[in-house]
Amino acid sequence: MKHKRADHVDWPRVPKKRFAMQHITSPAFTGYISLLSIDEVLAPLMRNYQGHDICLADKGYTWLQQFPQGTHYAVTTIFDAQGTLIRFYIDICKRHYIDAQGILWYDDLYLDLDVSPDGEIILLDVDELDAALQDGEVTSLEYELAWREANSLMTVIEEDMLPLLWMSDTHRENLLKLI
Repeated sequence: MKHKRADHVDWPRVPKKRFAMQHITSPAFTGYISLLSIDEVLAPLMRNYQGHDICLADKGYTWLQQFPQGTHYAVTTIFDAQGTLIRFYIDICKRHYIDAQGILWYDDLYLDLDVSPDGEIILLDVDELDAALQDGEVTSLEYELAWREANSLMTVIEEDMLPLLWMSDTHRENLLKLI
């Protein structure tokens, strides 16, 4: 299982960044939100989606992460330097938590959902999850949890019923005030 920090402190591509996080309790959302504001990059992070190169990280980009309490996923929303939505990226995870130093972490169960702004879903890293099960890095229960959560989320997204996708702009604006 991969253990990841929400502040991306170990991301060498991004030598200068700012980070803010906040706990929210409201009728619409309870959990943590965090924002990584990218001030400098060694090289832009590019990915090819169906023949189109898309920039995912560059100077001025922001990455909002939403960690809803009691769930097994974290939603990353990527915005460009003008605040335009680029992608949603959903990590399937065993848990998310705050460590003793107050840093937000999550235990990544390998499967990821990449969601375009128009709702197209791409399931990623099936091979990594299969290898992790075979190598004993995840248990059979964790493997089943990852698949159950990914399948459930794909259904909810296809029905346009995942509220976190609608809250991204508001959560980003709230955290920009803290940076």
